[in-house]
Amino acid sequence: MKVGVRAHDFGRQPVASLAANIREAGFECVQLAPTKAIEGIGSFADINLGHLDEALEAFSRQNLEITVLGCYIEPSVTDNEQRLKNVEIFRQNITNAKRLGIKIVGTETTNMDINTPTAEREKIYALLKDSVLRMVEQAEKENVFVGIEPVAEHTLNTPQLTRRLLDEVKSDKLKIIFDPVNLVLPSTLFEQDKIFNELFTLCGEEIVAVHIKDIEIEYNEKMWREIGKGAINYSLIMPWLHKNKPDISILREGVKPESYARDLTVMKGWVANV
Repeated sequence: MKVGVRAHDFGRQPVASLAANIREAGFECVQLAPTKAIEGIGSFADINLGHLDEALEAFSRQNLEITVLGCYIEPSVTDNEQRLKNVEIFRQNITNAKRLGIKIVGTETTNMDINTPTAEREKIYALLKDSVLRMVEQAEKENVFVGIEPVAEHTLNTPQLTRRLLDEVKSDKLKIIFDPVNLVLPSTLFEQDKIFNELFTLCGEEIVAVHIKDIEIEYNEKMWREIGKGAINYSLIMPWLHKNKPDISILREGVKPESYARDLTVMKGWVANV
């Protein structure tokens, strides 16, 4: 199991110093969102072959694996023209990932009111499915995985719907990024064990990366806490990963300069002591 971090949590930097600083901090791998992390790349349209080659060289020199290429788009937005533009951005980043030797391109799905009526939710799910089919078509050409992250407040909001998407797309290039915080609502945190076990049962084989953060609920809102000091039941999650996904990368989200040493110690402790 590899312990990693979101690259842009170290701040936007030239790619050489970014990679060096992350390695010096002690992390082994990253989720890289170039538009958020690399100085000089303000949008996906800015990315060129020179940027890709420079990133590959910089991270390789530091012996840092780029586990996930972050390409967070809106794959189920109801504006069809915009949705298809978003999908094309993602498809291009699948090609970019291939050039960089990255196995996974990751995204969430579109934000959705949790009170959306079932009929409307079905229509928006159909847009998501169409987008994912187009994304997977490119992924199959490039031999890269599409990593979709279920989020309780988004279109893909439950383990059951995630399983349905996997079954209907029918591609071994569609995989799941597991973020335990994002799978719960303030009102469902008390059900987290049930939700996580459902995801493991229904989709566990397809999980290819894990995001690590922690929360408490205050005034019916998620409030960030140091990992291991919040309410997320990592004593359930980590043994399952150790048993079923021993080679997976666990990627810290929201790391801060003053706390990354502690975060790293906690995460490495989880990996070593399960």
